[in-house]
Amino acid sequence: MTRRRVRFTATAQQHVRHFKGLWRENSVRPEILDHDLAEAVRMLSIVPGIGSIYRSSPIAGVRRLYLERLMSHLYYTYDEREVVIRAMWHARRGTGPDL
Repeated sequence: MTRRRVRFTATAQQHVRHFKGLWRENSVRPEILDHDLAEAVRMLSIVPGIGSIYRSSPIAGVRRLYLERLMSHLYYTYDEREVVIRAMWHARRGTGPDL
């Protein structure tokens, strides 16, 4: 089974840091975040097409994967070699991230 490299853009890294800070302050189960994020990255490295197409993106080919327990999406693109995570965004924000 071939795995793609997964990398986070600087913007996505900032989103994750911010989300982790809020999650750890407000969650009764802070371990969920690290587990679910790691599992999503693992899945995307194997089957990047599992997310849905994000039609509102100005960037062609952006998809998003919903992380149910985190109530957030990972926005990403991919090719034969890598998956690029561009944002992590809470689903209840009402609008998507500025990609």
